[in-house]
Amino acid sequence: AQTSRRLFSLLTPASSSVAFCYGGIRPGRRSKGIYKGFFQSVSSVPAAPLPASLEDTPFSSPEGRALLSGLDVHTVPAADDCHKIAVYQVSGDVPDEKDLPILLLHGRTWSSIPVYHLFGGRSNTTRNDTPASRSTMEALSERPRFVPYAMDFRGFGGTPCDGTGCVKPSRCVADVESVLSWVAKRHGGRIPALVGWSQGALVAQLVAQHSPDLISKLVLYGSIYDPLVSYPRTPLYVTPTMKTSRVENTIDSAIEDFTVEGSIPPEPAKEFARAALISDPFKAVWESLHEFNNLDPARVNVPTLVLVGEKDPYSSIRAQTALFTNLGRDIDRTWTIIQNADHAVHLLDKGKSQFIKSVCSFLDSD
Repeated sequence: AQTSRRLFSLLTPASSSVAFCYGGIRPGRRSKGIYKGFFQSVSSVPAAPLPASLEDTPFSSPEGRALLSGLDVHTVPAADDCHKIAVYQVSGDVPDEKDLPILLLHGRTWSSIPVYHLFGGRSNTTRNDTPASRSTMEALSERPRFVPYAMDFRGFGGTPCDGTGCVKPSRCVADVESVLSWVAKRHGGRIPALVGWSQGALVAQLVAQHSPDLISKLVLYGSIYDPLVSYPRTPLYVTPTMKTSRVENTIDSAIEDFTVEGSIPPEPAKEFARAALISDPFKAVWESLHEFNNLDPARVNVPTLVLVGEKDPYSSIRAQTALFTNLGRDIDRTWTIIQNADHAVHLLDKGKSQFIKSVCSFLDSD
């Protein structure tokens, strides 16, 4: 695969606190919008203005706007510094205290739109007599009583970097707590469920340890937790180096999670890579990873689902066993292993339906 090229420049954002709809017409809460020509023709992308907070992000381009098809975009201020966090919701989903809100967290490299809304917004378009959408958000939205949300950490997708230019686990935890509180308020006080994937599962676990009152249920999906891994601290007395350039993401890094032959056709894998490079052309800079050393399953005291693909190269059975067996006592806990699936279970042909079924069954249980 060829190396990715520079796609967009990320500048300092303007502030905004608006919601904006990119979806087609959705006459009912569970009906889907129609958006055709998503990748085929950028001329069909709606020419409506972006929220101010997205104007200087990768989503300001026609290709970027197309990725937002079928979504409402919100900007939520962080509780401590008012930094604007991008939050996404399926267009037409009406907040209701009877429905369970679900907040989805992305992983280390790619933001929420390619991860949780691939081929979204074109739900009535089919390929080979099957729906083209691989949007996890749409799949959850179609289920009764669920309203999914997704957010971007700082420096990812629609959430710009802050003045530090980096992203830290503790910063992610604080921002997730801000968004959880905002979601709960939208739903009349209904406490959301939290789903974290890969490194996002580590963030989700830290949130559960720090603020269990903000979470009704927890899903640790493809968690890279490993009790044998200790992240080193940055030495105190070293000369800081200036980062003069950002590192570009590549096509190879975008498709490296697909490892099981026959689990996903080449076309959607390539489209994931394309969407990922549009949303996140540069690598986010993670720092202070030693904060993940505070992970302790015994301090997780909310109902928890541990979900992993059978052939996930980043989540060993040994580490998953340690995670599951050491979760806090006197809580509902479930461990699900999805057969013939790797790290990105929710994007695979058969894995997607099994993922949605497992998550919904757990969240629906009393």
